[in-house]
Amino acid sequence: MGTVGIIANPASGRDIRRLIASGMTVSSQEKRNIIIRMLKAMDALGVARVEIMPDTTHMGQRVINEIQHELETLEVVLLDMPYIIGTQQDSLRAAEMMAERNFAAVIVMGGDGTSRIVSKGCGDVPMIPVSTGTNNVFPRMIEGTLVGMAAAAIATGAVSQGEGCDRAPRLELLDKEGEVVDIALVDLVAVDAGDIAARAVWEVERIKEVYLAVARPNSIGLSSIGGQLHPLVEGSGKALQVILGDGKESCEETVVAPIAPGMLKSLAVRSYREFDRAEEIAIEFSPCVIALDGEREVVMKRGEDYRVRINPQGPLVVDVDRTLSLATQRRLLVSKNKEVVSAEECLA
Repeated sequence: MGTVGIIANPASGRDIRRLIASGMTVSSQEKRNIIIRMLKAMDALGVARVEIMPDTTHMGQRVINEIQHELETLEVVLLDMPYIIGTQQDSLRAAEMMAERNFAAVIVMGGDGTSRIVSKGCGDVPMIPVSTGTNNVFPRMIEGTLVGMAAAAIATGAVSQGEGCDRAPRLELLDKEGEVVDIALVDLVAVDAGDIAARAVWEVERIKEVYLAVARPNSIGLSSIGGQLHPLVEGSGKALQVILGDGKESCEETVVAPIAPGMLKSLAVRSYREFDRAEEIAIEFSPCVIALDGEREVVMKRGEDYRVRINPQGPLVVDVDRTLSLATQRRLLVSKNKEVVSAEECLA
């Protein structure tokens, strides 16, 4: 029986895209309600212990105060972190602690950026990414009760990691020595900018190069550029490079993509192509800021050498649908009655 961790980003879904697009906002109360539904499901299915990352809004402690008297056997505590600072570093450190203690699974509540940060620290602890952010490509919008049920199936061993989990690909940003500087789970983008400034990327005219690990027609965000041009087959081990123009030069095509909720933008496309793990592609536009999963993270100065490659062996992710299907086949929620009354006795 393993411990399940919960890392919930209290700030997810509150960036600048709230102002420039019609993005959904998930309130702090709803996030607490989602966690409560997860905990009730795990309690019902026999999980022994859950640890929640503490945060500056005290979301985890409020959940514990509200639900602790309703739980039958599940113990819920805050992860014992020596300090919190209210940034993404809290999520990274929490993930690292959960990996060190070999948690059975970690539920991640946030957007693509939150999942990315947790994936950098959680090692081989399976992630269950749950969407409460803006552009939701990597995490899924899924009912908390079902998330809790899937986490319970993995934590109790009813479904093994090998059966219920897959490796997600990740994009790796490499320096000139070939060392991994940072990673992205969905998109890595070169932006015409001199500094980090507002972290979110939404000015499409500044986007010059796009590298995608995920490109689906039903995506919202920067990965939708590739999703409309050339969708990637899931599990193929391929990634996509898209080079954009500025409208002043001859371009092969123009694509209209939903780069944010309710916001479709027209982009001039110079070229696009698939690549696999055998290639390391140099970022040509320089100087620039490199955005990872929608947030500006790395400043690339003129003359610096950064390259991009795809690694199919990224984080371990629970396939909720498959895990619940296997749990159902094994009748995880079905038990025989202790006393069975025969039909003859009922008629008597």
